[in-house]
Amino acid sequence: MLRNYILLLFLAVCVKAFAQAESDNFYLFEEKITWKKVYETTKSKTELIEYFKNCGLFWTTETIADTIYGKLKLQKIDPAKTGVAGVPELVNKTGIKGNVKIELKDKKYRILFTEILMVGNGEILKKGEEQSFEYNFLNKELTAYRPGFLKKPSWVYNTTFSELFEIKTKAKDEW
Repeated sequence: MLRNYILLLFLAVCVKAFAQAESDNFYLFEEKITWKKVYETTKSKTELIEYFKNCGLFWTTETIADTIYGKLKLQKIDPAKTGVAGVPELVNKTGIKGNVKIELKDKKYRILFTEILMVGNGEILKKGEEQSFEYNFLNKELTAYRPGFLKKPSWVYNTTFSELFEIKTKAKDEW
């Protein structure tokens, strides 16, 4: 009986430790928030590498095999696209930057946005002050999203990131 109880307790701890929470392409794993999304494309791997190197989103990029690593430049949330009703001021009055990993597959690419930082513009956070996404949107134990994040902010960030990393096609005469 005691052995069964210990086994059950061990399984519960393992499940909690390896649990992954998902909301609007955000994944919570081991106290870190990652945004992940897979995109379909008609571009080749070579075209994808060229696109992401020249798109202007990154300070630096490095390509290793079929993976591109980049440091995302500061991005702002556009309230005209995402709205402001019910969105905390922190979301619309800070910028976002972080590390991006782009995994290239045949006719697909997957974006993994990690180490997301919120950067102040002087209104809510001091100008240039950085705070982790986790600090603002996870509970104190870093084990679950704060309820407010799941209402509007996750949708706003998901909308922004989805559009940001989607390949923009040029007009025919620009090719």
